[in-house]
Amino acid sequence: MTNAFSQISHADGRAYYQGTPLSLADAQIMLNDDILRRTVRVGAYLRVDDAGRLVLVNGPALRRSISRPVPPNLSPTFTPRGGRQE
Repeated sequence: MTNAFSQISHADGRAYYQGTPLSLADAQIMLNDDILRRTVRVGAYLRVDDAGRLVLVNGPALRRSISRPVPPNLSPTFTPRGGRQE
């Protein structure tokens, strides 16, 4: 038997979903769609709490990468044409 969840809450208690019961797989698809639409952070995930309720846990916020120079001893040596002789 598959568990069905008619409510999904954020970890802080706010409602994320209330409606027709969803399987865990359907809830994950809904979460993936919301991540794609950027209404939920990348890295968010669903978990079942000790009471058997489905909870949405927000992942870390996206951070912009910072360009830093690579130390010379770690920088790869590139050759034109991928190292092929011309």
